[in-house]
Amino acid sequence: MNLFTKRRTGIYLVTCVILSLWSCGEDIINTDDYEIDRVTANPSIALPLAYGSVGISDFLNTDDQENIKVYDDGLVYLFYEEKLVTRSVRELLSFPDKSFMKTYPVLGGFLPATTTENERLTVSSTESFAFDPEKLREIKFKEGTSLTFQYQFTPDDPFDDGDPSFDYFDILIELPDFTLNGVSFSERITTQSAPSVFSLEDYVATLDDNEFELKVTLIERAHDNFLVLPPSQVEVEMSFTSIDFQYVRGFFGDQTTGAIPAEAIQVTAFGDALSKSGVSFADPKVTFAVHNEYGIPTSVDFHPLEARKADGTSLPLVFDVPNPVQTSAPAELGEFSITNVSVVNAADLLDFVPEEFYYEVSSRINEGLTTGDNFCTDTSSLDVTMRVEIPLYGTASNIIMADTFEIDLEDIDNTEIETATLVSRVTNELPLNADLQFYLADEEYVIFDSLFAPNQTNIVKASTVTASGELDEPGVSITELEVSKEKMEKLFETKKLILKARMNTPVNASGDPIDVQFKSDYKMDVNFGIKVKLKLDVSLNED
Repeated sequence: MNLFTKRRTGIYLVTCVILSLWSCGEDIINTDDYEIDRVTANPSIALPLAYGSVGISDFLNTDDQENIKVYDDGLVYLFYEEKLVTRSVRELLSFPDKSFMKTYPVLGGFLPATTTENERLTVSSTESFAFDPEKLREIKFKEGTSLTFQYQFTPDDPFDDGDPSFDYFDILIELPDFTLNGVSFSERITTQSAPSVFSLEDYVATLDDNEFELKVTLIERAHDNFLVLPPSQVEVEMSFTSIDFQYVRGFFGDQTTGAIPAEAIQVTAFGDALSKSGVSFADPKVTFAVHNEYGIPTSVDFHPLEARKADGTSLPLVFDVPNPVQTSAPAELGEFSITNVSVVNAADLLDFVPEEFYYEVSSRINEGLTTGDNFCTDTSSLDVTMRVEIPLYGTASNIIMADTFEIDLEDIDNTEIETATLVSRVTNELPLNADLQFYLADEEYVIFDSLFAPNQTNIVKASTVTASGELDEPGVSITELEVSKEKMEKLFETKKLILKARMNTPVNASGDPIDVQFKSDYKMDVNFGIKVKLKLDVSLNED
């Protein structure tokens, strides 16, 4: 946006003067009658210092462009979205391994040879996982869930003859409530004492508050010889291990998740320009959206939730509903519900100009309930998303903007300068008045003077706005300020020209701030230069 040029004087100016006189014809200068040995003149030249355009993006943090948005009407706004993921509710549904030991009496007797199988014992019983506090009604098992069976007759060889009759018996295990593609679980175990392991992946268990039916059948295999079956008993052990689910239904109890570690969302789009400003936003929005895939009444508790500054000051966020927030739940597996919560003191929060939002979140399910129809999948999540939307519409004071320009006037002989005037022209579509000051600095950015006197800095006029705060007419400022000889001498020594602007939105006739809008196409065109009048006295005689 800035351009600095250097001008040479001397023979260039002399040449311009001579050519101008020569162009007037022989009536003015007749070389036959005159001999010109010296030219004296007072030409004026303009030295541009800086020019270009400033838009609203120049006041914001260029490293945070992804957060700078524009509405359809051109109004610029800042948008932040951060997902705050609570500790998974699924972690509450962690089911321990379960083992069941069943003992069945076996009546003694004489068993003749047979070519067919016979059922000698069939027993059905109701078993329970006894999960607490969960009361499951349906669970689809996930990969890794397994079921282990083993059985043992006691005594194994009552006659101690090395030929136990129990070797001719198998155990059939049936779980009518566990189905895979509509077929109930049914497995036959043929070897005593050796564990038999079965995968329950994709099986669906239909339960009655954790209870299910177990059916055990003692099967006599075909045998050629006569058997003596002594009175005894058979012990059957059944173990569920690594229980995990693809989905689960039932009532999961009143449980609370632990809080996730406290975290902070950094707010950086204001940059340094507004860090010490007084700002007031007319219509900011701070909302929270709870995305819930759990079919469980869930509350989300924010403690704390506040806006903070680096100096340690903070301001709490106030919801339009009580905290903890009661969220809605989806009606079916695979669906989700969203609960939106608004922050009622959003304007105060943004006027506070926070540097971060600090939060800690926990959740609770089935608060105060003893029954219910809950469900969730292994991929269900409960996420809390924070959204901050800040239209650049409001008032501001003490906005500071600074920039540094290179300058080099060493090729101009400052002894030839008779007078100097700083000329500025600013056409401003931004609703900002500004006090400007140019600071003179050396190569090391050490400031040794300023260009304007204190009463000369108010040279940028704000645009006028409509009742809704939109651009009405640009503010046009044309200023000419005399620069002293001493200032000009220092300007010739300057290597860095530092521009500092202090800006404010306009006020009405009563002195009250006016809410104004900053749109993406509003700009401020600036032109700064120095007009100098030279004292030129050049000899043309070679002698």
